Amino acid sequence: MTFPRPSLLLTIWICWSGFLCLAQSPAKGFHWDWHKVERDNWVSIAQSKALASKERAGLIKAVASQLRSFMSDLGIESEQQLREAAARTRIKAFDLSGKGVGEFVAQGVGVGPEPPRLCSPTGNCEFWVFRQNGDKYSVILHRIATQSFTIQPTLTNGFHDLVLNQHGSAFEQGLTLYRFDGSRYRFVACYDANWEILGKDGEVHDQKEPRITPYSKESSPTPCLME
Repeated sequence: MTFPRPSLLLTIWICWSGFLCLAQSPAKGFHWDWHKVERDNWVSIAQSKALASKERAGLIKAVASQLRSFMSDLGIESEQQLREAAARTRIKAFDLSGKGVGEFVAQGVGVGPEPPRLCSPTGNCEFWVFRQNGDKYSVILHRIATQSFTIQPTLTNGFHDLVLNQHGSAFEQGLTLYRFDGSRYRFVACYDANWEILGKDGEVHDQKEPRITPYSKESSPTPCLME
């Protein structure tokens, strides 16, 4: 399972002086097109044929640095296992800024009794967005998400907004909206997507399109994880 860390459990947003707080209220006019969810064509860093050798080495090093501080929690016992876990991380390349500067979305793998365990039994995994700067990669988002996410058509500070999914039930998902603040992606708001609705007849009916509602702590099947 994935072990929560303090940064993932913090549920109080602090607006530092001089910083534009993006999480003051739910985004107005939020729309999520579930048909455009990115969920397929993942490939591991080790197996990707599109990566140059320097890119491969840089991404393995970047992911390993993210995992090193909680190796014991993940069942990783050596630097060799750490590099192997990083190399198995799945990636997809995107241009989130539209300026030709590559970003890589990365997801951890590993479910079951054998380490490393970078995913929970429900399919929620470690999720990163790395921005390439020469041979180095900086983390501009790190969260827990399912094996799917959505690149929104809306832009903030020149980068596409992102929606990360979390499994709640067979008919419900938690959606978390992130926007770029100029240096990294920041939490904005949480929503629930529900494909079932209680009809006037008192029966539950399936819907072709999900009903999107603001997150409710009392009724949501998934937690709203803020930074």
